[in-house]
Amino acid sequence: MNSSKKSIKYPKQEVKQAKKINPKVWIITSTVLIVALIGSLLFDQLYKRSIITINGDKYYLEDLAYYFYGVESSYDYFNQMFGGQYWDMVIDQSTGESIRDIALEEAVDTSLYNEILYREAIAQGYTLTDDEKETIEEDVSSLMDEQLTEGTIKKAGFTKEYLTDVLGKTTLVERFKQDTIDALNIDDEAIKAEIDFEEFRQYDVEYLFISTEKDDEDGKSIPMDETEKSAAYEKINSYYTKAKETEDWTTLIPEEEEDVIYKEDDFIKKDTAFSDELENIIMAMDNNTISEILEDESGYYVVRMINNRSTERYDDEVEAAIEEAEEEAFEEAYEELLKNFDYKINNSALRRLRMGTITLAD
Repeated sequence: MNSSKKSIKYPKQEVKQAKKINPKVWIITSTVLIVALIGSLLFDQLYKRSIITINGDKYYLEDLAYYFYGVESSYDYFNQMFGGQYWDMVIDQSTGESIRDIALEEAVDTSLYNEILYREAIAQGYTLTDDEKETIEEDVSSLMDEQLTEGTIKKAGFTKEYLTDVLGKTTLVERFKQDTIDALNIDDEAIKAEIDFEEFRQYDVEYLFISTEKDDEDGKSIPMDETEKSAAYEKINSYYTKAKETEDWTTLIPEEEEDVIYKEDDFIKKDTAFSDELENIIMAMDNNTISEILEDESGYYVVRMINNRSTERYDDEVEAAIEEAEEEAFEEAYEELLKNFDYKINNSALRRLRMGTITLAD
């Protein structure tokens, strides 16, 4: 049987030649992409994003700059004390939250607080008095001419008109806040009754002092020897004799005296630099009496009791307790007030802000 070989014919493949792209097309395409990129960057930088919205009204950074400046300047004071390291101190290791983050939250809260309370004050018919307007004018002039640097004024965008407006707001807010607190009927006497007078009883004194310590070769404080202590005693004793006959102790010590010092002081039982023994002796003194020469490990004293029952520290403690109660009560009132407003904080806009660099000039 004859076998014949069959050939299989495949269809011819059409070879396509690569098309050449006109260089002009590449140039145009690249140009379009670059323009689009630049445009998006400019839009991103120039498009104003509101920080807060209240009842549909948008507040931008320039509207809130004074509130941000107030927070930034107070935190920057500590930043300078810490040698420029304060802003970035981490206060929560689990989240990485820093002082800068806390300051931003405070600036936003302060802005919302003032603008909400201002709206409520206006709604209740509050207006600036002539005296308030005059004070605001003086404060604005002081800010522009004395307190604010040219760099801060320029960076924050502060103008006389803007500062007049924002200080007008904060003035009404403070008056509205105080009126609200007064209406809360906080019992000041009940708060006062809870504070023990004896715990904060203040003793006002004046005294002469001479040290019985000296520095050794390494600058370390060491006790004087008996001869030196005796000389120190004799010196303060000479002033003690004069002190008993002198009404104004500020005139006792001549300018050339280097060892004996005169000082006015006040203390309460739990807060004094005197030793326990010396403290007990002084606290037992009657008003307008002069002690004998008293000694502790640091030196010799001659003390005159001015007032052994001063209320100054007690009054301060009472005032602080009342203010704390008022702030707590007003905070509750403010939280209730917030429920009457439709407000929103734009967190995406906040991510662009870096506290310490917003209103403060380099």
